[in-house]
Amino acid sequence: MNDSKYPSIDAALVKVVGIFDYDKKFAASLEKEFGYTATPAIDYANAQFYRDKYYMEFNEIMLTQSAENAVKTFEKSADISIIFKKQQSQIKAKVLHSEIKLFEQNIGIFALTVQPDSLDFLSLSDCMFCFRMFSSVVLEKEKELFLHEWISAEFLGGKSLRSTKENHVDSDDYSGSKFKIYSAISVNEHNLEGYNRNELLFELGTNAKLGSTAAGTYDAPSKEYLKKTMEHSVSAFNSSTGLALLDSYTVIGHDLFYTNGNLHRFNFSSYNHVYFSIYLFNLYIKYNVFRFNSKFKEHPVQYKSRFEDFINEYNYSHISFDFLPNLIYSKMRAALGIEQEIKQFEKRLNSLAANIQEEQEKRQAALLGIISIISSISAIEPIVETVEEVREYTGLGNALFYLLLSFVVLAVAIPILSYLFPHYAKKIWKKLSSYFKND
Repeated sequence: MNDSKYPSIDAALVKVVGIFDYDKKFAASLEKEFGYTATPAIDYANAQFYRDKYYMEFNEIMLTQSAENAVKTFEKSADISIIFKKQQSQIKAKVLHSEIKLFEQNIGIFALTVQPDSLDFLSLSDCMFCFRMFSSVVLEKEKELFLHEWISAEFLGGKSLRSTKENHVDSDDYSGSKFKIYSAISVNEHNLEGYNRNELLFELGTNAKLGSTAAGTYDAPSKEYLKKTMEHSVSAFNSSTGLALLDSYTVIGHDLFYTNGNLHRFNFSSYNHVYFSIYLFNLYIKYNVFRFNSKFKEHPVQYKSRFEDFINEYNYSHISFDFLPNLIYSKMRAALGIEQEIKQFEKRLNSLAANIQEEQEKRQAALLGIISIISSISAIEPIVETVEEVREYTGLGNALFYLLLSFVVLAVAIPILSYLFPHYAKKIWKKLSSYFKND
């Protein structure tokens, strides 16, 4: 890797994101035991700004957090060093801040703001790689821990993030194979030769080896794959480009929120709070819809109702009156495959509805059959008399006559019963066919 071809980094915002289940006891312990502080209500001026920019539903859930179903946010500052063991080397970083978001459905999302030991792209790439993996090895007081264990102990009061033989963690079944990385990197791109922002963005977002794309080595992406991946890029202005992927959202921009030692507070707040809230909102939707799809088989009718309620409450086509937040929102949804998950679930719901209708038709047919039988009971006596008269007329004995009559009744009844109860008739014929084939 040639450092000279990359821009200098003025500032980097990197957040490590994970999903967990919580209960009332955990929520109550955040402030009392774990040192978190509930985020206070925002002032009127900021609330009015968000109302002017964002649709009410999204705004009140994620930004002003004033709705009944709003996310609840808890924060605490941190200055905790962490050392990763990577092959024969050590990767150093710091955790600067911790946020916990409590959503409905007892789903929590944590976000750790982290910083590499050195502010250059190689250190940043190593830092993001280590924080992405559940099983990254952390060196802690002469012992080794997996990253998920370290996060659980340091920031979640010991709440498990991964299942073990002794303890099943429900969220682990649906949260994917990695922690998510949200990053916004403010750089100086003046007077650079051979620099390609899209290639660097791809390598950071996918954790590919820096420089591999341009080098064209065997581990480099094909042109087709690179082009396909960049379809999820957010490139509204020449100054910056974002890339939404399944496990990350990465932005690189010239003077994105930091210039000549000065922080642009509005721009930084946009990436640190607003756009990050859009990312978390999409993760919450993705997680829930994937979970509904996975658990649908257990209780189809129950999850049908829960899915429909959830979609009505959270599934929006747009979230803002401005184009950029909507563009970011749609790119994130596409990268996470939210629409495909929803369509798949709706397909299963349609199949369920057809099965329910079929079962109802069977019950109706059975009911009509029973009614027909009941209504015919009153006519049994004259029928018996008529049958006896026929027997006397033919001069046949009782045994022979009623044996022949039984065959006639069966010949008439089988087609009628098959028509009234087609589902059971098919099962019987299949069993009979299978029996004779085996013989």
